[in-house]
Amino acid sequence: MVKLLEGKSAIVTGAAQGIGFAVAREFARHGCNVLGCDVHGEAMSAAAREISRETGRTVVGAYADVAKKPDVESVVSRAVALFGRIDILMNNAGILIHAPVLDMEEEDWERIFAVNVKGYFLFAQAVGRQMVKQGSGRIINMSSCSAKKATPNEAAYCATKAAILGLNRVLALELGPHGINVNAVCPGATDTEMVRSTFLTSPEIEREWIDKTALKRLGTPEDQARVAVFLASELSAHITGEALVVSAGEMMSQ
Repeated sequence: MVKLLEGKSAIVTGAAQGIGFAVAREFARHGCNVLGCDVHGEAMSAAAREISRETGRTVVGAYADVAKKPDVESVVSRAVALFGRIDILMNNAGILIHAPVLDMEEEDWERIFAVNVKGYFLFAQAVGRQMVKQGSGRIINMSSCSAKKATPNEAAYCATKAAILGLNRVLALELGPHGINVNAVCPGATDTEMVRSTFLTSPEIEREWIDKTALKRLGTPEDQARVAVFLASELSAHITGEALVVSAGEMMSQ
């Protein structure tokens, strides 16, 4: 296998499971050293050990609440100490809270924005400063097809994922002159623990979502991770400020 990220180093947020875990593993398979962080610290450490054993790369797990600036700064400082530089930031940590607009609690609204938007800003700011010093880097922001279409009971989630796309474009504009590419990924329905626990809760609902796609299947975390590798590599050197939809054609049915 051609290793597209040989000798690179990355931070992946929300890497204990789901898409974040798949991204961390795919980065390592392509020769990248990885610091993965997650609010589930023990699970993150176990995931890092698993990926390191499989790939032979340096993969380290760390606890972090991405909505807390001291946690973010600690992770970034540790990555620089470990690797000497940060070539890639994968902003992936996110939460999904299902509730009708009229019933949603204010605290839930504030928490989802803290994790899904503020967390991306804090990491992009801290890592961006390091990348400016280096004169190069890749920032990848995990958005969603929910940024582009309305889904019942997902007002907060849709709003945060749309906000990420706005942040993505401004980061690309401001950081581009420093040799930093910034892009986003917009997954469609993807078979993860979070998705299974929130809206793919029955065979009937799963079938409904599958039928929306042109390829007639749900996405896998690996589908999203491979796109992240592309955006992190030199193959995407002339792409910035974009949002790649990875949905098996789901968006065409809207």
